[in-house]
Amino acid sequence: MDMMDVSLTALTVFSAVMLVYEWMSLYNNVDYGVMFFAGLLAGTLSALIIKGRS
Repeated sequence: MDMMDVSLTALTVFSAVMLVYEWMSLYNNVDYGVMFFAGLLAGTLSALIIKGRS
């Protein structure tokens, strides 16, 4: 993994967490557990894509 892969993975995780936060805040029901698992899912998927590419 080079620096580009790490930065894109971090961006993916951040955007997933922020998307879930914005979506849940529309209903005034922010749950940090759901935000954590959304970030974990995005990070895992990014790692699988990077691993399959190399």
